[in-house]
Amino acid sequence: MSTFHQPVLLQSACTWLNIQPKGRYVDATLGGGGHAAEILRRGGLVLGLDQDQEALDYVSTLSSFQLALSSKKLILIRANFIHLEEVVTHQKWQPVSGILFDLGASWHQLVTPGRGFSFQIAGPLDMRMDTGLPNTAADLVNNLSAKQLASLLRSYGEIPAALSLAKRIIDHKPYTTTAELATVTGTWSRQAFQALRMAVNDELTAITTVLPQALKVLRPAGRMVVITFHSLEDRLVKNLFQNWSKTGLGQTLTPRPVTPDPEELAANPKSHSAKLRVFEKN
Repeated sequence: MSTFHQPVLLQSACTWLNIQPKGRYVDATLGGGGHAAEILRRGGLVLGLDQDQEALDYVSTLSSFQLALSSKKLILIRANFIHLEEVVTHQKWQPVSGILFDLGASWHQLVTPGRGFSFQIAGPLDMRMDTGLPNTAADLVNNLSAKQLASLLRSYGEIPAALSLAKRIIDHKPYTTTAELATVTGTWSRQAFQALRMAVNDELTAITTVLPQALKVLRPAGRMVVITFHSLEDRLVKNLFQNWSKTGLGQTLTPRPVTPDPEELAANPKSHSAKLRVFEKN
């Protein structure tokens, strides 16, 4: 499965989910199916969501999943996780014992030239996780004003000189490829591309939209496990969990986020920014 996406904090995430035999779990970000496979191995049933059809196609063809698919122990649905409550209800997937969110882009998306996510790989300037979305990264950089683009770069990319970079980007438009943009963004390419990806996919809004839904569909003592890779994402999750704890909706089980151990960091250096937080519903 690592050829498509190597799951981060695999054992930690599944241990914190507290998987019970025949319990119903939602993997809201299926990716390459790594977390789903471990949940199944531990005896859980999995409803797997992904907005990327390529992820669903990949997992559905894996021989290791065929028995689970045929026996309905694994159900795959193409959907953005912002529709979590609707999907769970439609699939009659309750009571839900646990929900997993592994946020951010998958390895497959990042290294596939045609998806246009990487400043290091030439391709169309796209960045849509769901290729049915209306706006690409090229649409943003070619149509936003300098002020709008600077706000995006500052908010999502945490780039201090966002306005000057935005003006430089606009001075060299139009753009159609990742290479064209990377030439202009230079040393800020990693942050700029990340900011554009988050804006194209409206990732922060998606988090604030889905987590209350997740809390609603969880059974009492059910757990929500969220893996983030960006400080803004982690802050949103942390604050929401703290607010829920204060109002008696449950408790945060991870006062400090769980991070990869040295062994995982050595095996998968890209996991270095991963943080895992857990909330248990009352």
